[in-house]
Amino acid sequence: MSDKIRIQKHLSQAGILSRRKTEEYIQNGWIKVNGQLASIGMMIDPEQDHIELDQEIKKIQQQYCYLLFHKPRLIDTHSPQHGHQEIKDLLPKKYQRLNPIGRLDYESEGLILLSDDGRFSTYWLNSDHAHERAYLVWVHPPLNPTQQNKIEEGVTLFNENTQPIQVEVIQEGLYKLTLSEGKNRQIRRIIQKVGAHVTRLKRVSFGPFQLRELKPGDYREIPQHIIDAMLKPASPKKRVHKPKKSRYNKSL
Repeated sequence: MSDKIRIQKHLSQAGILSRRKTEEYIQNGWIKVNGQLASIGMMIDPEQDHIELDQEIKKIQQQYCYLLFHKPRLIDTHSPQHGHQEIKDLLPKKYQRLNPIGRLDYESEGLILLSDDGRFSTYWLNSDHAHERAYLVWVHPPLNPTQQNKIEEGVTLFNENTQPIQVEVIQEGLYKLTLSEGKNRQIRRIIQKVGAHVTRLKRVSFGPFQLRELKPGDYREIPQHIIDAMLKPASPKKRVHKPKKSRYNKSL
């Protein structure tokens, strides 16, 4: 018998609904457990209890939108400073309801994901699952081998060591850095820590998504079938019962 878990946590971990949406839909009476209306915070046994989602939830999920966007330099991701523009100012009205997932700082550019689906946001911001991001980084002065090694091994930021970073030399002063965490201004701080500074920074990939031909300010929608495959709940692992080894040698 499995341990019980709050229904919000279970649906979030399973990639079905975010915790916030679970609470909202429970209040709407759109979620049942074993045929009875669910309540916020109720404990369930995922292996024994049957969770039923109302058709209204499925209709809403079919209307979600997912976007790849090339954020230009000198644009805020969100919550713009006085006189600044933010991402939504550059998008058509129908996309302005979408929320950026994570952020790129004002001076940085490149790939950022946007969506109105809380499950999708939770998936990418979940620190329990590492998602690789790759950046093109212009550095002055160029890094020497010792500095590159320090970056690859990890440096101390915010009183803890950063995860190892892959450094690929593209040309003198230009590098591709691949990492699996995204702390505030992490790359700029790391480069400064080893004695150089970033003159330009562009994110070119996030997980399986690539910037490719997108120009600053351009965007493209992510097809629904890709999202469905990505957020599909993992099937529970079946226990495999191995036969007990005999103490007799049957080959004799």
